[in-house]
Amino acid sequence: MQLTQEEKIRAHVEACIDRYKEQCGVGFTLLALEPTSREHIVNIGTSILCTKWGVGFPGGSFVQAVVNNDLAGAFGRADSINGDCIKFYSMLLYNTSYIE
Repeated sequence: MQLTQEEKIRAHVEACIDRYKEQCGVGFTLLALEPTSREHIVNIGTSILCTKWGVGFPGGSFVQAVVNNDLAGAFGRADSINGDCIKFYSMLLYNTSYIE
């Protein structure tokens, strides 16, 4: 069975959490270890990349702010988890080209 584009992106985000966690600080690392928070990070990271590339439905206001490089808007719209993850999402956007 072949993976959908969204499933490939989701797997990439999962791998990037472990790859970038040491660079993203203690708050992010602790969130990445907690299963519910990690799932939230994966969902938002996937939404960010999907929104950037026009895969599926566009993300909400936080996702749009991140994709549009609106730092103040991203922090203003961040929930308690995403506030500690903005560096990760920025690294994800910067270091990821389109996934085939």
